[in-house]
This record gives sequence, structure tokens and C-alpha cells, in this order.
Amino acid sequence: MTRFYLIRHGQTYWNQENRMQGQHETDLTPLGEKQAIALGEHLKGIHFDHVYASPLRRAMKTAELILGERNLPIEKDDALKEILMGDWQGILIDDLKEQFPEEIDLFWHHPEKYKRESCETYEEVRTRAAAFMERIAREHVGENILVVTHGALLKTLYTYLKYQQISEIAHAVHPLSTAMAIVEKKDGLWHVLEWNDTTHLASLEESAVNSANTI
Repeated sequence: MTRFYLIRHGQTYWNQENRMQGQHETDLTPLGEKQAIALGEHLKGIHFDHVYASPLRRAMKTAELILGERNLPIEKDDALKEILMGDWQGILIDDLKEQFPEEIDLFWHHPEKYKRESCETYEEVRTRAAAFMERIAREHVGENILVVTHGALLKTLYTYLKYQQISEIAHAVHPLSTAMAIVEKKDGLWHVLEWNDTTHLASLEESAVNSANTI
């Protein structure tokens, strides 16, 4: 059995502005840093054998703050990057709805049909995310693995872990900032034990400031 703690990064300035992030580099807000520190406190009793993160700054910073004084290296893995959004990256979501109403509707509500030039499809994201999970599960049997990544990737991965079709991404809960999922690979099967757990945010007055639908 291998246990994964899957984390979405903390709130960023572009989350706050409701901009599409994709693989563009953005930074955590002060609240995003507090969220990550709070999660680190929440997880201080858990022993982690390995830590993996998307190489994007917001994920790496979140991982660093969660770990705090733990002496564990953070292993970067491109398979954990957010979905590539091409020329949508940096654009306000309200503007995308106005300029690309049909495409943005497919992106949110019909993921199996979404496809744009110079962008990733959900199928491509799921393939790389699933390959990462299967490889780490094989290599680290009996270990606890911390993974810090991104919202759309986690929603996409959820359908793989639940043995669902790509279309079900539209109905999956989009993880909030620093939301935690706990997943196990046991006896050859995936088990989702928790999803979108934000218990650690209860102590933050601003914890309601979570842009759930920004990528």
C-alpha cells in the first residue's frame, strides 16, 4: 500500500484576480502563504517519506511552507504541472467567457470535447498525472508521499482514481486553495479516502477567500 497526500497550492494573486493561470508563473498571496503554513501545522504529526511538487513557483513555495523545518528534499516533476492553457493564460475568466463563449463552456462543462491549438486536452493531462501516480506507487510501496500540484490537474486525476470517464471532470469538486486529498493504492486498486479537506483553514479569518474556479 502507498498513501498519497495530494495538495493544491495556496491562493495566488491571479486566483484573487480571477485570471486563468495554466502553466504561467504566479506567486502566492500573503493569505496563500498562511494557508500553506496552516496545512503544515495540520500535518506535523504525519511522517512523509518523499515530497513531490510541480516545478511551478506557486506549488514549490506551498510545498516549502508545508514542510517548514522538516529536512526533506522537494522533488520537482513536470508531470505535476497545471494544464497548459496557451494564449488563455493571464486572461480574466470573465473576458474569456465573453471572447470565447463556446470554448470556455466546453472547458468547464464538456471536458471530453475541449480542445484548443497549443493547449493540452484533459486526456493528455490525465495521462501524465496517472503515469506519475502509478510510477510513484510502484517505487514507494509502504510509504507516505506528499504531492503539491494544481486544481485542474487534481480534478482530472480524481476521475482516474475513481475509475470514471473524462466527462465526469465537469462534476468533480474543484479543490480549494491548499485543499488536501488522501489517496491509497492498495492491492492494485485506487481508493480516495478524503477529498477537498480544508479543516486546517478554520483558524484563518480570511479562509473564505478561495477562488475555486480559477486554473
